[in-house]
Formats: sequence, C-alpha cells, structure tokens
Amino acid sequence: MASALGHGVVSAIGPVTPESRVDRRAASPSAESSRFGVVMPVHDEEQLLPAALNSLDRALVHVSGGCMAIGVTIVLDACSDRSGDIVEEWRRRAVHLDRRYHIETLETNVRSVGKARRMGCQVLLQRWSDVAPGTIWLATTDADSEVPLDWVSAQSRIRSEGGQVWVGSVRVHDWSGRRPGTAEAWRRQYETERWPVHGANFGIDGATYLAAGGFQGLSSGEDRALFEKVVALGAVIRHDPMGRVVTSGRREARARHGFAHALTSIEATIASERTSAVLRNHRNDCDLETRRPNR
Repeated sequence: MASALGHGVVSAIGPVTPESRVDRRAASPSAESSRFGVVMPVHDEEQLLPAALNSLDRALVHVSGGCMAIGVTIVLDACSDRSGDIVEEWRRRAVHLDRRYHIETLETNVRSVGKARRMGCQVLLQRWSDVAPGTIWLATTDADSEVPLDWVSAQSRIRSEGGQVWVGSVRVHDWSGRRPGTAEAWRRQYETERWPVHGANFGIDGATYLAAGGFQGLSSGEDRALFEKVVALGAVIRHDPMGRVVTSGRREARARHGFAHALTSIEATIASERTSAVLRNHRNDCDLETRRPNR
C-alpha cells in the first residue's frame, strides 16, 4: 500500500484560484484522450465494503473494453478493522482477472471524509498530469454504497454531451434498523429536493473541480459545499434521478452530520410528533372527563 499523504499536497496541475471560471466552450474529450477516475473513502467498513467494491468492479468492467483509461483510488482513513485487508484482496483479484483499470490505495489518519475525498482526487490528477484537466473525470462514491451497473457509462455519456458535473440520487436498501415511518418520511422529504447531492454518487470534470477549489477538508457536507461552488461558477450540471446508488440506512454514522445523522433526525421528528399526538389525546380525554356531569 502507498504511504499516507498529507492533506496539504499541492496539485501538479497548478494552483487553484477562487476567481477561476469554467470554460463552457471546451470540447468534450475524445475517447482516446479521456481519463475516468473513481475515489472511495473508507473508514472501518469491513461489513459493507465487499459489496461496495464488487459493485464498482461490475460497473468498471461494463465499460473497460474501450479506449478510456480508468483509475481507482481507495483512501483508507483511520481504519482499525479489516477494511485494508479487504481492499488488498480486491486489488489482487482485479490483477488476477486482468482488469483493465489501475487501483491505488492510500492510508491516512485525517479522520475527515472531505480531506479523504480531496486526497483521492489529488492522486488521480497527479497520476494524469500529462493531460489537460478537462479530459479527466472524477467520480466519487462511498464504502457503504453499491453503484449500479451503468454508473460509469451514464457519467461518460453525460460528459460526452458537454456536462461538467453529474449528480445522482440514492436509495436505502434496508430500513429494518429504523423506526416505522422513517422510510416514508424520508422519501417524502427527498422528493421535494431540487438538487439532492451525495458524495456517494457524484461526478465532475477535472477542470471544473480545480476551478471550484476541490473538496474541502470537512468532516461532513463536503459534497454540498463543492456543489454550491460549481453552481456559482456556472458549470453545466446534469441531475440523473434514475442513476441511484444503493446506500446504508444504518444508525452508526461514519461522518458527523452525514446521511445516517439525517435519517436519525427524521426518526426523532417522527417520535416527537407521535409523543405530541399522544399528549394531545390525553389532554382531550381529561377535558372530556372534567366536563362530564357527575351522576
């Protein structure tokens, strides 16, 4: 495994300036010159990581017959379980099967999903520093999530049509650990979001990524922060509501104020509303009893 990189690594592409602007006129990269990179941060995910890696393998194999160069960077952040061994086994299997994509693993202790994503993107940009950033596509997902078979091909298609940012959706595959009503409440709330943004299902071209300053070193919300910056830059954004990544509905959050925290907040609201309803009914019953004439 590669040694850990500090979160202050400087891009070989060049400095990022806040006043940078995205060039909408840039031609879409040709298949011969394009690069597709995937970043997956990992923090103690030994239970869900195998399924996440296998789904990524299927999506990459689905498109790896073409001319596009593909690279994967796995960032192991403060892992104390078997996550590192699982990634190494997956890498060896990919080599044995002669997969046509390159895998690189980093170990770090930054304890920040934002910093981990930034490090992974940095590695890919440095790896392909011989080509223009606009020919590089950076896709990110999570170690508790499973990408669909067309995850790579869908983003490649959007990219070829001039898209600079791709935003996908998520769905939860198992609600058994949550209170009744949580799934429906989440779906109602989710359907009202105009731009749901998830680091588990996000893609951006290298030039736009650099112009926006990249992922920030946040413990959570790094995906939304980057999205807001690309919106301000006037980037061409494509939202794909059908491109859904399957993610975990677990209670134990890996990122503070992340997706698990959001589900727990919904649960708390449901519990509070139910408690309020019970109290209202109790008060109403008491009022009826006090108004009832003595016999």
